[in-house]
Amino acid sequence: MPFSGNAFRFDSATLDTVYEVGGVYGLFQQTMTGYLCLYVGLSDNLRRRLREHYNNPPVSGCTHFFGEAISNAFERTMREQALIREFNPPGNVHYTR
Repeated sequence: MPFSGNAFRFDSATLDTVYEVGGVYGLFQQTMTGYLCLYVGLSDNLRRRLREHYNNPPVSGCTHFFGEAISNAFERTMREQALIREFNPPGNVHYTR
């Protein structure tokens, strides 16, 4: 199941509005036909982790992100794994969990 909700611009001003909660996220590139998933991750603090990626991107070309708040660490891991299987993002090619 793809990310629920809307895409947000992957820029500094938008990242300042992200809640400091646990969850999963996807970094995407906007295309002519929609969004291309470049990377999927999880964190116990979405704002901090997205800011780290903004300052040091795991892949180039990220223009937007999706996120889902998930407080339980096990559920975050399960959701991250499902999203990686679904999107097969190039930034997760060395995924070994």
